[in-house]
Amino acid sequence: MIEISLIFFQILFLSLITFYSIPLLKNNSRNKNNSIEVFSINIIILMNFFFIFSLSNLNNNILFILLILLSIFFFIKKKENILNVLDFKFLYIILMIFLISLSLANKLDFGWDAKFFWYMKSLNFYHNESLANLEKLPATDYPHLGSYIWSFFWKFPFGMYEYHGRIFYIFLYIISIFSFIEILRITSLNKIIYATLIIISTFSFDLISGNQEIIIFSLSLLCAKYCYLIFNKINKKDTALNIFILLLIFNIAVWTKNEGAFIIGFAIVLTYFLANLNKSHKNTLLIGSLIIIFLRIIIYNLLNSSLESFEFEKTISANHLQGLMSDIKVISFYVLVYLTQLPIIVLGLIILVYCLYKYKFDKLLVFVLLYFLLNILFIYGAFVFSMENVEWQVRVGLKRVMFESSGFYLITIAYLINKTQKGK
Repeated sequence: MIEISLIFFQILFLSLITFYSIPLLKNNSRNKNNSIEVFSINIIILMNFFFIFSLSNLNNNILFILLILLSIFFFIKKKENILNVLDFKFLYIILMIFLISLSLANKLDFGWDAKFFWYMKSLNFYHNESLANLEKLPATDYPHLGSYIWSFFWKFPFGMYEYHGRIFYIFLYIISIFSFIEILRITSLNKIIYATLIIISTFSFDLISGNQEIIIFSLSLLCAKYCYLIFNKINKKDTALNIFILLLIFNIAVWTKNEGAFIIGFAIVLTYFLANLNKSHKNTLLIGSLIIIFLRIIIYNLLNSSLESFEFEKTISANHLQGLMSDIKVISFYVLVYLTQLPIIVLGLIILVYCLYKYKFDKLLVFVLLYFLLNILFIYGAFVFSMENVEWQVRVGLKRVMFESSGFYLITIAYLINKTQKGK
């Protein structure tokens, strides 16, 4: 009973910190009286705040105190109170987070990568070791942000159970799904139904095993949402804010998993070329993206990190290239196998084909189509050149990579639903 109570209070702590510690940009037209919008924007800003602090090598007790002080300050300053957003939808979100957290407490197994890499990085930060100290651990090329956040919420506010840190992943996962659903022009009840269906079709215990795929999937959903808003220009005044949020999502992805730079980066490149942006917006998107990429390169050079997860000296050898067609066949086979286990990709692509036939080449549909093609090329390239034993690699990792980007294909569902509603 005590452990169940602690899970509830951990979720309450996450909610309060996310709601109050960030000064929300209130001028945008969507977040007025919208608790989901508040939480989704705040959680993106908060994760970037964690990233900045992770580079400082300051004791994370200071970060905890700072967040508490900021929460108290904005609690006093803000006109809004979290009690004002306790509608049925918000309570349902908290219930979903609570139920999945109970499942986590009941099944504490680590995934393979979590056991040997991510947990070790989290333990490093839990004991207030520096970012540079990660050089002593395996997989120095693995980004650290997810593990840093895991360690923080493992330590605060209770410091009792490791899995409390992973409740943040569940919090992000559920918020991102409901945030994406907000772009649908349907009733609140139908939004809850659609969000529940996405949870049912995407959730598995592997997601909460300490691996980082759940973060990238959540970011892909949030990125898909803001790309949708940019393309549709539902409110032109919000375009600059949407681009800013898109860049913040990109920064989180770059520092969470290596493939995150591609999964979110493809969306940013396509948005730059396909969306109807003015020169100022394009410059912001381009310069912001380059700063994020160069910052990643500079910091990794300073940390002496190498791409030890890739076996380039073997995979680009003549002997390996001779078996290239065989490797492509293996990857293709497993792509088809894992598509049967990822229904939102299949449904999204079927609807994409239908929409291309019915609505021709709308820019948003072209965006999704080109994203799919780039994503496929990335998958084949990554698995052909990452390790010599391609079949073993795709068996253990391909489904996870496909899952990470699967949120983007929900754009086609949103597109069709909103087109249908608009036609009524």
